[in-house]
Amino acid sequence: MYKNSDSDGEELIKEFLEEKDIRFKREKKVTNLKGDYKPYRTADFYLPQYGVYVEFFGLWSIERSRKDYQKKRDIYEKNKIPCIFLYPDNLGILNFIFIRRLKNVLKKYDMKWQLFKCNFLIFQEKYLIGFVILIVLTTYIENMWARGIFIILILNIIHSSIKEIFLK
Repeated sequence: MYKNSDSDGEELIKEFLEEKDIRFKREKKVTNLKGDYKPYRTADFYLPQYGVYVEFFGLWSIERSRKDYQKKRDIYEKNKIPCIFLYPDNLGILNFIFIRRLKNVLKKYDMKWQLFKCNFLIFQEKYLIGFVILIVLTTYIENMWARGIFIILILNIIHSSIKEIFLK
């Protein structure tokens, strides 16, 4: 069977997922879709750790392609298929938009465990290194005032991260 070569956009998404250490499968078949005239659809990516598909609508600016994409999106929605839809203008802000859309999809389909994993990924990226450095520094500071300030900073990081992970 002939496999389409990756578009530049799909290649960027692939590199992004690899950089974030998010496991994925390429060209994943989605079968048994109600109300579809096709026996299956092929998603650009599947993220097994989240149970979410990713579709890149690279030819969105072309009228015919846009209609096909809208049909595909409608079929996924009708079948409650958790999917992140990305467009060419999203590629420049992929780090921001991808995580945001992933969280929205996980919330929409009430996928709490996967949302926790996503939030932990955000925690690791934003806070973990600073948190570890502060703990190490705190253990080597003998001045009680300075140690107290570092402990307050650590508590602030913990508070901020918990708020972001569990309350957003």
